[in-house]
Amino acid sequence: MRHKNILEVTDLSSSVWRRLIKRSIYFGKNRNKNFSSLRGKQVGLFFDSASLRTKLSFEIATHKLGGFPYFMDIHSVTHEDGETRESFGDIIDTADRFVDMYVVRDYSRKILDVLKRDTFPPVINGFSVVGHPSQALADLAVITREKGDVRKLSVCAVCPAEGSGVIESFVYGVLLLDGNVTLITPTGKFVGKNDDFRDVVGKLPGKLYIEKDPRRVIKKADVLYVDEWWWPGSDFLKKRPSKKYRVDRDFLKDSKADLIILHCLPAHHNREISEQVILSKKSLVFDEAEFRVYSAMALMEYLAEGVSKPRKFFSQEREG
Repeated sequence: MRHKNILEVTDLSSSVWRRLIKRSIYFGKNRNKNFSSLRGKQVGLFFDSASLRTKLSFEIATHKLGGFPYFMDIHSVTHEDGETRESFGDIIDTADRFVDMYVVRDYSRKILDVLKRDTFPPVINGFSVVGHPSQALADLAVITREKGDVRKLSVCAVCPAEGSGVIESFVYGVLLLDGNVTLITPTGKFVGKNDDFRDVVGKLPGKLYIEKDPRRVIKKADVLYVDEWWWPGSDFLKKRPSKKYRVDRDFLKDSKADLIILHCLPAHHNREISEQVILSKKSLVFDEAEFRVYSAMALMEYLAEGVSKPRKFFSQEREG
């Protein structure tokens, strides 16, 4: 195993990112084959929130690579009857003895804060509020498979100015390939969830643009990414983007015939995107979902390739 955590797209070099995109496409073309890079390895999936695609994709990917996935609902071990049962530090110190790799979905980032202290066993961020690298890898693999070199494409996304982990990882993924991306927001500005978003973007080879008027962007677009428009709080679905920023037939009336549309899912039909659009021929939303398996395989294969000195366990120390 590599001594490396993948918490964000930018933890990878441009060359590695390109390689992972190629491997994701390769796994997609060979979807009926099984592989052996995780043979005999245990992958711990530690999640603190609901998940469909991330949980399924990493479980299936682990099996297809020859490993064994173990899912843990983190709330089931941290609390009991509303009382704190065990600290995150103790949980991870224990799990370190059991697993060879972690995939962590952590809205609170409390688990990731503990795991970041070390790089073995390695960690893949399976989504936090500020990033979703496995989603971005699936997105760029689908775009590359369908459209070719991202540098030759007009890529845009419609999203809230406050940003989201999904959109920010997607932006990093495009820019790391020396592509350009335009974000369409209601204010013509983009704050971002990451405090260092602007600094990170400035160091990447591609260019980021922000636009307020969808009509100025959509007519030239080859790729349109639709964000979920998530806000903190359980009532976020009651908040809707204004009609001007909802992706429907009217939004797309001046778009290219071969425009492709992506959405990370879950999608809220007729809120940020119409049901008609998400089920249209322009939509590759469910191809994108399928590619979550292949991007998970590529990321875990990459981490499994490393040669590292295994951590000594108690029994080994006693025997030594």
